[in-house]
Amino acid sequence: MKSIKAFLKEKGLYLVCLALVFAATITGILAVRNVVHGVGELTEAKQRQLEEESSWDSPDATVDNKTENIPVETPQPSSTPSASSSVPGSSSGAAAPSGGKSVVTGPSAASSGGQGSSSAASSRGTVSAPFSGDELVYNGTLGDWRTHNGTDYTFPAGTVTVRAGGTVTGVEQDALWGGVVEITGSDGVTWRYCGLKDIRVDRQDTVAAGSILGTLDEIPAEARKEPHLHLECLKDGDYLDPERQ
Repeated sequence: MKSIKAFLKEKGLYLVCLALVFAATITGILAVRNVVHGVGELTEAKQRQLEEESSWDSPDATVDNKTENIPVETPQPSSTPSASSSVPGSSSGAAAPSGGKSVVTGPSAASSGGQGSSSAASSRGTVSAPFSGDELVYNGTLGDWRTHNGTDYTFPAGTVTVRAGGTVTGVEQDALWGGVVEITGSDGVTWRYCGLKDIRVDRQDTVAAGSILGTLDEIPAEARKEPHLHLECLKDGDYLDPERQ
């Protein structure tokens, strides 16, 4: 017993120091583990945040901003002829009928010899790009996504006729749509014929269904496509599907 007391008396300070070092070591190990664990949690949280942010840069993300009135890029039928000349650069873009405002009363596009029904069917043209409504479609000429507010048609002979009779309320040259003729019917529906040259009507003319408006020309907003008609139908400011009217 005396020897133990003597040992503790002589070595007690060393034992206390050793105990303190041991305790400090355990505390340090625990602190390091806590730091490593915390860093791991922060790394995982940051990774999840980056993944969430990167998802907004995906090309598949929904497009919220819609740009209107540009058609979808659609291959044209090989039978459609190319226009031989461009739309004149005048402000009206129309060759005014002689003798002032005229009233076109007959379906000038119909051929004689019992072929009236065939001409009436072909006067609507062949659909090359449909009305898209609220759906966005890609325009290869302008390189962006937009709604297509009309229907595109090709005509084998290149001659465009009136879809529905009414009064000519506009004849102009548009920077995007080329030669444009607007015809408003008694029902309040306005038809916009875009991509015309050699226009045969003038503002305030009264025209009948089947009457010749002009011939096809290139449309600047669709320069990659062959000449065709872009036809829009509007009522009370809303775009309608021309094929359903």
